[in-house]
Amino acid sequence: MTKNTSSGDVAVNVQSNNNKNETENTDSSSDQQSVQAFDIFKKALTYNVIAKYDPTIDQLIHLSPYCVIYQFDGTDWNKLDYQGPIAFYSRKVSEIKEGAKFSIQDVMERDIYQYGLILLNRAKPENFTIGLLARKYLADIDLDRAIAVEKKEELVILNDFKGDTFGIWLFDEKDREYLYKFLSYCIEN
Repeated sequence: MTKNTSSGDVAVNVQSNNNKNETENTDSSSDQQSVQAFDIFKKALTYNVIAKYDPTIDQLIHLSPYCVIYQFDGTDWNKLDYQGPIAFYSRKVSEIKEGAKFSIQDVMERDIYQYGLILLNRAKPENFTIGLLARKYLADIDLDRAIAVEKKEELVILNDFKGDTFGIWLFDEKDREYLYKFLSYCIEN
């Protein structure tokens, strides 16, 4: 009789522990769903904000919560008054078709960029933006004015069509590496 009570207690304890694990799993699953829902909401909100500045936004590719922009003046890096979340996105541009070629001047005048990079500035009302286009669409590649990207130490360095050189510092090293690889891929392909 004592053995039955003991095994009965064990059975009750095991069942109680199983119920506790199910509750923990449900809570964990609920937490994951909340995090996913918040992430979707954050991306949708960011997409809508970017659409106010660039109505040709097609798809939000990458979002990083904190970034600072520097500009190279030929000898030194100068911190610009741009800091905040940065987003990389694709754009809807009807002129870009396979085999199309554009001069750098056409790209800049007609806003023919495949991708956009925007820093939603917390320091002042003006945002930092750069348009990007894969090199295969350029009719004339002037190396002094070609879009180029490289990574040095803690900066993703980006040259724009105007010949300006910017350093993009992202707080998260993984974000920095991801952005560098994605920018490189989009420019080279």
